[in-house]
Amino acid sequence: MLSENIKRIAEEKGITMYRVAKDGELSQSYVWELFHGIRQNPSIDIIKKISKILGVSVDELIR
Repeated sequence: MLSENIKRIAEEKGITMYRVAKDGELSQSYVWELFHGIRQNPSIDIIKKISKILGVSVDELIR
């Protein structure tokens, strides 16, 4: 699941939700919802932003 991958990769790399929000120019509440699986279908543009911030490919993020 996307939210589990985002959360796991961020934790492994020591990247906070705040940093994802700030660097991705996203609201903190939106990122919180992504990390907790409330938002499950972000746009491809947001997925690309997050994958860049986390330093992984889009494919790795959505597997």
